[in-house]
Amino acid sequence: MTRLLRENHGVTTLRQLRVLGFTPGEVKGLVAHGALRSVHRGVYADGRAQLGDRAILRAALLAAGEGAWLSGQAAAMGWSLTALSLARLEVTVVSAATPRRRPGLRVRSVRTAPYPSEIRTRNGLRLSSVPRLLIEAAGAGATREQLDAYIEAAVRAKRLDTLDLEATLARHGGRRGVQQIRATCSEYLPAPGRQSWLEHAFDRWLLDHPEIPQPQRNIRFGPWEIDCYWPAHRLALELDGRAYHTLTHEFERDRRKDAWLQTHGIVVLRVTAKRFRDERACVHRDLTTMLAAAA
Repeated sequence: MTRLLRENHGVTTLRQLRVLGFTPGEVKGLVAHGALRSVHRGVYADGRAQLGDRAILRAALLAAGEGAWLSGQAAAMGWSLTALSLARLEVTVVSAATPRRRPGLRVRSVRTAPYPSEIRTRNGLRLSSVPRLLIEAAGAGATREQLDAYIEAAVRAKRLDTLDLEATLARHGGRRGVQQIRATCSEYLPAPGRQSWLEHAFDRWLLDHPEIPQPQRNIRFGPWEIDCYWPAHRLALELDGRAYHTLTHEFERDRRKDAWLQTHGIVVLRVTAKRFRDERACVHRDLTTMLAAAA
């Protein structure tokens, strides 16, 4: 039994235990003595070990039955795009009938099997692809902020493929939320000549603020390339789209770059992805103030 639990991410089913020779009465006894813990009906976990995130997601799949996959926000958990939430455990099965209720789970059904590329396997878990989970989450009522967070996390982790996204959205063109997802994704996917979603999002933001003159983009000065540059103001703006815990050598490289530019008479304004997302009014104030001061 210990080997079975270890090979199955810490969880097992009554059917698997019966194959090992345990009777239902013996399984109840193991639960009563703490050797096993009941997670869902017919699904058990090691009672002596803490249940990890993968085990919780695996237990949800086992409870829904063969062929089930994590969908919507639960798939986002499986892709590590959001933290685990027991209140959002959602699985989907292919069935023409209404799925049997499972306490602690949201079990949804579809009449036809998804397109093959829309179901993936990650860490031993069957789950919706990133484009499909966005559509599922939108259809289930996810907020714009939640969808935005999933998309940003997927782009940062390089788990959102442009071609896969376009093909999936085309297959589900009439479903709820597809247009919203398309519009939101366009802000994060890089445009030609721009290297990151943040650069593209900043370009789009500038178009909404005609009071800010358009900068030159991806301009080289000596050994460095500047994201945005206003030559009449000698102002450079650097967009830092990397994760918060950046590498030490990257941090030091940015400091050397700033020092070189400043010694050559160029003022540098840095905008992180987090600040651009959460404090755009402050970014607008800083940028317009520095442009006015330079003028």
